[in-house]
Amino acid sequence: MTKDNLKRYLPEEVPDHLFTQNKLKRMGLVPTEEHVAFVVYPEQGREYKLYDIQATRRPKRQKGFSLQIRDLTVEQVLQERKRELEVRKVQLSNQIER
Repeated sequence: MTKDNLKRYLPEEVPDHLFTQNKLKRMGLVPTEEHVAFVVYPEQGREYKLYDIQATRRPKRQKGFSLQIRDLTVEQVLQERKRELEVRKVQLSNQIER
């Protein structure tokens, strides 16, 4: 699929099986296929690629030290997504009131 005919979701509409590469990384996963959709933030004019969690794998572990928390569960990431959407809703309503 080309970029033009991929599905685009608002953050509130993203299905639970699609994640950005950053979220996959926090779960200790890497995508094995191309992105399948985009999440669009119209107020920022930005869009991010979404990957299907079914098309991921665990990478080989590198020795070293990282401060980034990894190996979150899908449930933890979905809970984080829910909190982010609540914050976004408040921020957008504050922008409308101004």
